[in-house]
Amino acid sequence: MFTLSFAQVKNKPDVQKDKEETESTEKKEETFAVKFKRVNDKVYRVMQVAPAPIITYSTETSLLLGLAKFNAFDLNKEDTISEASSVVSAFGASFRGQIYLDAGAKFYWAENKNIAEVSLGLEKFPREFWGVGNDIDPETSALVTKSFFQAILKYKRMLIKDFYLGANYNYYNVFNVSYNIQDIHNPEPYKGNDGGVNSGLGGIIAFDTRDNSYNATKGVFVEFQTEFYSPILGSEFIFNRYKLDIRNFHKLSGFVLAYQFYTESNFGSPPVYSLAMMGGSERMRGFYQGQYRDNTLVDGQVEVRHHLFWLIGAVAFVSAGQVAPYYSDFYVDNMRYTAGLGLRLMVDPIHKTNLRLDFGIGKDTYAVFFGFSEAF
Repeated sequence: MFTLSFAQVKNKPDVQKDKEETESTEKKEETFAVKFKRVNDKVYRVMQVAPAPIITYSTETSLLLGLAKFNAFDLNKEDTISEASSVVSAFGASFRGQIYLDAGAKFYWAENKNIAEVSLGLEKFPREFWGVGNDIDPETSALVTKSFFQAILKYKRMLIKDFYLGANYNYYNVFNVSYNIQDIHNPEPYKGNDGGVNSGLGGIIAFDTRDNSYNATKGVFVEFQTEFYSPILGSEFIFNRYKLDIRNFHKLSGFVLAYQFYTESNFGSPPVYSLAMMGGSERMRGFYQGQYRDNTLVDGQVEVRHHLFWLIGAVAFVSAGQVAPYYSDFYVDNMRYTAGLGLRLMVDPIHKTNLRLDFGIGKDTYAVFFGFSEAF
């Protein structure tokens, strides 16, 4: 009894000490967690209300300043199935009087049974022009300044689970076009070089099982679009456009693997500024948008996405594609390739939307892109 009693008396202070040390450690950890969450919440609140600044410089525009904003929200709080709706806008102006204004919105309602999209663009901005085709000379381009107004409207209705049918309308008016007549690749020989109105109506067929349309981690997206441009709709040009977009996403050991195949074809007499264009912030990142353009385009990309820490994520991507007058003119030897890396900052943890910065390189070129949500 004495020994047992001694043991109990001897161990009691140690147990109490261990308990106090444990509580102290937990308190410190809890304090750190509380502080971290407080900072986290403040960052989220700031990003939800404050637009992101845009500062760029180029020889064409000199210094350009702008703002960009993205907001995701639920149209109906009681509808827990529908995707988040969103509004995105961007404005920029240079010291040379060049401006651009882009605004778009996407709405989901009635448990994803209805999807509507609106995209508006107004621009007076200089763009490089290399001519038409897959064999342009990257060293010889013209600087074309054109103004345009564009409005794109889309509506899709779910007929059966994950299967949609819809319609789309595209209005594109190009005016006040100016360029240096001495440049080798000036637009003068091409149809619609001085601008004009495109007005087209078409249909949409889509299949979508993605878990998040802004930042998918699994699922499949397939969409086929048609657009028919005719004087009946007020178009100055007569042509048909077809687009096929296929995407696949899946998780693998903490990474997200994303794949996309895209093709676009124009038949008839499309104007030069409405041809299928390679490059830009979404596909074939590394090429200037429209550096390669023609009636037909095929490209594909693979992207690996991974969360690093806190709000920060990273991606790596590779792409391949080419343009040609017709599908029969595509050859493996004519492929163009790009690769790059990107950083992600999660601006909305509820809807999993990111602010992204991508750096891509291609043959004899590179490009930096800033935007909201993922490239695809």
